[in-house]
Amino acid sequence: MRGHAIRAARKLTLFLATLALTVPVALATAQPAQAAAFVHWRSARLPLNGQITGASEQIAITGTIDVTVVTRANPGGGGTARIISSLGRTTGVGATTGARYLFVGADVDVVSFPPDPVTPLVVRPTFLQINPFFPPGPIVPPNPIVPPHPIDFVSVGALVTSDGEINDIFATINLIENPDNPS
Repeated sequence: MRGHAIRAARKLTLFLATLALTVPVALATAQPAQAAAFVHWRSARLPLNGQITGASEQIAITGTIDVTVVTRANPGGGGTARIISSLGRTTGVGATTGARYLFVGADVDVVSFPPDPVTPLVVRPTFLQINPFFPPGPIVPPNPIVPPHPIDFVSVGALVTSDGEINDIFATINLIENPDNPS
């Protein structure tokens, strides 16, 4: 009985070895060679300081934003870039009320870039404005709860070459118009 098991194991091993020698050759000849896409990535933590128009008033913003850019370049140039934006500790103070606001969130945008020289890729991620985080003065019940307000107060971008290399990452605060409260 033991002899049969040993012979069966030898036959199986011989079969698998033969299969291992023939399959890679068959697969290599069956598939055409494809050029690999080039992937680049770069991250930066950038400061945010400036004035924006919030949900109900002008707000002085202070904080940081973390930006990661991942590019996938095509063999002939051009490709796609994934821009991931995440707010660090970002707060604001209302110009009229003195209320403190909190800004939170993360956003992912995917954009294409052409096979040209250096291209600026710019997106406007959306974050949440918590209204107000700490109201000034004593809290008198009933204190109305205001839901978070989506806001896109910053432009985030990168300078990308045609082969997907990332030369620079930047973020700037934009003065945005609030349709409910035009200035």
